[in-house]
Amino acid sequence: MAVIARSIEINAPLEKVFDFVSSPDNWTRYVTSLIAVDNVSDMPIRPGTTFDWTYRMLGTDFRGQGKVLEYEENKKFTMRMEGAFPITETYLFDGDQQKTTLTVQIEYELPGKLLGVLADKVVVEKLNVREADTVLDKVKTLCEG
Repeated sequence: MAVIARSIEINAPLEKVFDFVSSPDNWTRYVTSLIAVDNVSDMPIRPGTTFDWTYRMLGTDFRGQGKVLEYEENKKFTMRMEGAFPITETYLFDGDQQKTTLTVQIEYELPGKLLGVLADKVVVEKLNVREADTVLDKVKTLCEG
């Protein structure tokens, strides 16, 4: 299993950033490759909330189901997505009424046969690092705007 961890400082209140990141309505706004989130079982979300997702990588769509594992208001939000390549995303929040430090930790697996379809492991790792940086940059832009 590979792990990516990236952080960014956002000039916006902690509560605003947490509410934005943890809302399923916003996930496709800041996760570039996530093209759809449907069938969210609970609103507001909580541990145990489930959803369907569609993700596009290298021009190929992948579908699966997700589940919220942790939801600690203004502190931590974790979801697990099952499908062609299992992924766990954890968002950690620290800050106050003026600034927020947002850290995203992404744990993912690429089964051997899927890896052969997409590209080699190094390319996929670079794409995932770029995706994590893009996610953080988009959250920053959308929350500061």
